[in-house]
Amino acid sequence: MSKTIYSFPDFKEPEKTSSWPAEVKAPVFVDSELEAARRRTELIKAHMSPEGALGLPPLLEAQRLKYGITDAFFRVQATFDRIFVFPLSLEDGEKAEKTSGGIIKPGATKLRDLQEGNRGVLISAGLTAMDRLMSHGIELGHVVITNKNVPFARRCESIGAEALHYLVMREADLAGSETLMTEIREKRRRIIDVGNDNGYSHQVATVLPDGTLDVSKKQSVYVNDTW
Repeated sequence: MSKTIYSFPDFKEPEKTSSWPAEVKAPVFVDSELEAARRRTELIKAHMSPEGALGLPPLLEAQRLKYGITDAFFRVQATFDRIFVFPLSLEDGEKAEKTSGGIIKPGATKLRDLQEGNRGVLISAGLTAMDRLMSHGIELGHVVITNKNVPFARRCESIGAEALHYLVMREADLAGSETLMTEIREKRRRIIDVGNDNGYSHQVATVLPDGTLDVSKKQSVYVNDTW
């Protein structure tokens, strides 16, 4: 009767070698898109001041560093009811398109933006706009979405052959704030009614560490110190 063999204890994994002859060096493949992205990142960093140098509000400063917003985007203060928005891809992370920061977009992407609106960081607001925005819980540095067909782009800087633009619109052209929704989900903000028996008056309240709600507005000195 034959003996059944269940394993091969003396079997050795074959040595893995290159298919290229020893005298020929295997070519090094370069990811041209990755290299271009790295060069662009270095150019953007060269056009950005050190952390804290621009005196921006904390949230806007964090977004400046996260998204690589160059100093040129902060050369002009929006006035009246105008706001400036730094354009972002419609999604963050791995699904993000290579259009963030004002890269020239292909025709199909431009058409979709007109149909769906834009997404970006609120980087400046006029005084009239700031009053209304903060009354609705929206501040500089919020990631916002816009209505379609409303903004126009203004060029503020060129890095190499690439022109960078920001979006100009009125505060009423904003459709929502991703940042505010995140704060509400994380129970750092809450929408409450502070009206009386005769009417409603809804406001965005801040949830304090002890669980109480704060509906007081930020002091104007804070705005003056950080703008």
